[in-house]
Amino acid sequence: MKIGIVVDNDLNNDNRVIREITILKEQKHELFILCLDFGRYYSDPVSGIVVKRITLNRKIKDLLFFFQNLIPVYEWFWALNISRFISIYNIEALHVHDLYMSEPSHRGISRSGRKIPLILDLHENYSYAVTTYNWTKGFLRSLVSRPHLWKDKEEKLLRYARKIIVLSREFRDELLKSYTSLLPDNFCVFPNVPDLDQIIITKEKTKLASPFSEKAPLLFYFGTVAERRGIFDALEVFRKLQGKAINVRLMIAGPVDKKDRKRFFRVTGSNDIKSKVSYIPWINYRELPDYLEISDICLAPFLKNPQHESGVANKIYDYMFGSRPVVASDCRPQKNLIEKYKCGLIFRDLEEFEEAIITLLMDDNLRREMGKNGHMAVVSDLNTKKFRNDLTGMYDQLHTEAVSGLSGL
Repeated sequence: MKIGIVVDNDLNNDNRVIREITILKEQKHELFILCLDFGRYYSDPVSGIVVKRITLNRKIKDLLFFFQNLIPVYEWFWALNISRFISIYNIEALHVHDLYMSEPSHRGISRSGRKIPLILDLHENYSYAVTTYNWTKGFLRSLVSRPHLWKDKEEKLLRYARKIIVLSREFRDELLKSYTSLLPDNFCVFPNVPDLDQIIITKEKTKLASPFSEKAPLLFYFGTVAERRGIFDALEVFRKLQGKAINVRLMIAGPVDKKDRKRFFRVTGSNDIKSKVSYIPWINYRELPDYLEISDICLAPFLKNPQHESGVANKIYDYMFGSRPVVASDCRPQKNLIEKYKCGLIFRDLEEFEEAIITLLMDDNLRREMGKNGHMAVVSDLNTKKFRNDLTGMYDQLHTEAVSGLSGL
């Protein structure tokens, strides 16, 4: 089947898309990718695929997207390019990523004159998530970006799709409950589980030194540093641990949201914790196993909201594969996962957050046992080889429909 995959970003940095491409290529599908080129040199992340890159300045892209609900130039731009893309490569199914790409993809298919199915891949609960982004906050920004409109038109955008891919069963069930026009058979669940082959290839055998001169158990947070990710809750709990003279250190790795930078560096630079906190602005994903190797407990303190209840973040699986116990907030998908595999502790508030860390700090055997449980869970159950059949089976069904003349009706 000739599958067109559309990503309104830099393909090479989207591990989820690359995992799906790898699976579909192994099934002998012909893959054609339409994505953006931000003026860098790109090598194709997967061999044997056709990648069409559209050159667009990143700042212009962000500006067009910001105004999308006021003046839909960005939508028109993508509809035109998708229509051409479909026609040039004789695309038989269009697989697009994120809710906001549904409308331009639907229009692009219509412009092409071809009746092909639209597959909508939801990386998050976008209609809620967009209301939490800093670029939509404030009276003027909200007035122009109109983030509330995404919820208003969510059902229409979902109904354009022949198939909808989601991160978790919990998010699927929530959408089915909210929109009775959607059918269970329209959904495919494909979590952010890792590709074990990629992890094994990229893991480098280097001995990383601790960022601290004193030997102490090390807490580790990896990923975007932002209030919505619970980083300030983690820092508050860490401060309480220091106040109780508990011997522990904290390492944070990842870019800080622009709006949270001032607060983050003020908190981490305070006299009572600054010598006990290490911040690393960026680490290459290939280096992550080395950082996990020197860590003792990993943190996933996401604020509980509809966005973080749409699926399990990549970092959870990374922590588990690295054989480290996880302390996480009680967002449903990660709570269900961690409790099922007994690979960490869940908290509902700051008091339970602190208690969970203390429990693990005081029990080396429990840390090792939970770390081992997490690693074995990823190896045996939580990887792309275990979930690939859901994705490939969906395309087998679409192919059968296309052959029988039912697809796109």
